[in-house]
Amino acid sequence: MQAAAGFNYRNVPAVELAKELVASGRIGRVEHSTVRFLADYSADPDAALSWRFRTATSGTGVLGDLVSHAADLLRHVVADVEELVVDRATFIAQRREAAAGAMHYEKGAGALGDVENEDYVSALLRLADGSRAVLESSRVAVGEQNRYGLEVHGTEGSLSWDFRRMNELQVSTRGADGAYLNAFSTTRYATPGDGELGVFQPGANNPMGFDDLKVVEARRLVESIATGKPVGATVHDALSAARVVDAMITSSDEKKWVRL
Repeated sequence: MQAAAGFNYRNVPAVELAKELVASGRIGRVEHSTVRFLADYSADPDAALSWRFRTATSGTGVLGDLVSHAADLLRHVVADVEELVVDRATFIAQRREAAAGAMHYEKGAGALGDVENEDYVSALLRLADGSRAVLESSRVAVGEQNRYGLEVHGTEGSLSWDFRRMNELQVSTRGADGAYLNAFSTTRYATPGDGELGVFQPGANNPMGFDDLKVVEARRLVESIATGKPVGATVHDALSAARVVDAMITSSDEKKWVRL
């Protein structure tokens, strides 16, 4: 039996390219990374107290919603998380009850109720390859709409990707003279040879969109079923992300480093 997990950011052709560059040693040995998933979908304090803010219906807050994707992106491009320490916060402690069926984008109209899960998470991570990482995520970041991205710094260069410009990868390597200082970044547009861009577009800088990533997800699931071999993000990847989230909860509650 085959299954798929909806970790669509790993399906972005520019992200697939980033993974290849890291694995090939193009930027040298990875030293440190930063992954940020910032959003404003819960920034309005008058937004309704929907199911997203209830432990019984959503479990965690931004941890399960955005951090799970951030953890998978970091793991996919760089390495597994081995140890972490976390701080989390709920900045909007109460919201007004939602009308029946209302989403968190709508205004609350009822009595005030407690928000039961976190709005924000920050973490220090130690990865299996010996590198370090910083992870930050928020659902209440005013001015941030789907600011999801990854930066990776190595001994010979660096790369960065931003979902808001999802078809571009910024790459920096030492110059021809071998100098470390004042290296510049270049924009590498995803091409038909990167990931599955060629299925959608004929050439570089012909952008894909988020909906295309869902098509890639569905296609990989069908291929997994047809061949009997897993393709793309699987339930095992979902389990890995869930273990990171669980470790983050433990670290935050017990105020200590936690080893996975």
